[in-house]
Amino acid sequence: MADGISGRDLDALRGLLALNEADPGPALPWELMKCLRDLFHSDSMKLCRFQPAVEAFVLEQALGETQEVEIGADPPDPHYWELYRSADACNYADRTGDIAGVTKLSDFVSDRQWWASPMSIDYGFGRARALMTYLPDEPGHRTRIYLWRGPGRDFDERDRLLLTLLRPHLIAAFRAAERRRQAPAALTARQLELLQYVAQGYTNTQIAHRMRLSEGTVRTHLNHIYERLGVTSRTAAVTRMSTAGLE
Repeated sequence: MADGISGRDLDALRGLLALNEADPGPALPWELMKCLRDLFHSDSMKLCRFQPAVEAFVLEQALGETQEVEIGADPPDPHYWELYRSADACNYADRTGDIAGVTKLSDFVSDRQWWASPMSIDYGFGRARALMTYLPDEPGHRTRIYLWRGPGRDFDERDRLLLTLLRPHLIAAFRAAERRRQAPAALTARQLELLQYVAQGYTNTQIAHRMRLSEGTVRTHLNHIYERLGVTSRTAAVTRMSTAGLE
């Protein structure tokens, strides 16, 4: 295959960017991960969010050939982190500060070096080819995407370019998931009912009549809703209700 991007690749990119993200997943939409796996002809894909300074994983979202796996915070594994610190492919961003690049495992080690390395022996699980990039995260955290293949054809420059082009979309999808994780506390049933009337365009007077409340009580409820949702207007509250899945 040539290293350049083909018309078929561009069609696949357009389809991927137009995905309906109805199944959001813990960090990336599952459907997006499936399309990435297929686009790059990889056997599996993983997103890892971790804190290297304290040797802790925060989240892993993994997709194999048929299985979706979400893993929460893992107990510390000192052996893994010892190997992480000594493996150039693993600690690349820590050493260089580069989180925008797209790298391959073969950028760092030959096949012979990889198969003989403790990281491959203890944690490689038969995987031989990797394409990797990072997503921006809060200080002290790293978020890295891996695409894996077994022994055989390596990822090429076409793959590197495709992932580079897709990276802004992946960042946007990851940030959307982060906003969902940081969603506000749920509204009470009464507050939710009131906000649904707001979403339907009713005035405070109409809402008071329907809910058998005084207009002053409606205003008080709205102020509490604004505070809980972190907004300052009716329109913003309705939008926040929708994006937080409170409707």
